[in-house]
Amino acid sequence: MTADAFELRRFVQQHFLGRISSVMFDPGYRNHLALIADGYDVSVFLDDQLQDGCITADPDEGFVQRRAFLRSSGITDMRRGSVSIRISKKDVVRRP
Repeated sequence: MTADAFELRRFVQQHFLGRISSVMFDPGYRNHLALIADGYDVSVFLDDQLQDGCITADPDEGFVQRRAFLRSSGITDMRRGSVSIRISKKDVVRRP
């Protein structure tokens, strides 16, 4: 039996084990760029709670650095705990 090209595949959540960062000179910057270039959506979780506005995440060091706003000024907020970086392939929209 051959596989159907239009079959729906089971969604499998993947975890990325390295550091990621959106800061250019951070060691995790290349990892973040590579994941985005390969078509992955990246979600960062701290103690199993989704973190919005994540700048840097490192599962080995156990920290997440996020954007935070205090009145009208932008600051960063660092939190420690159990960090997991979950990746999934973006849905590709095919046009006829």
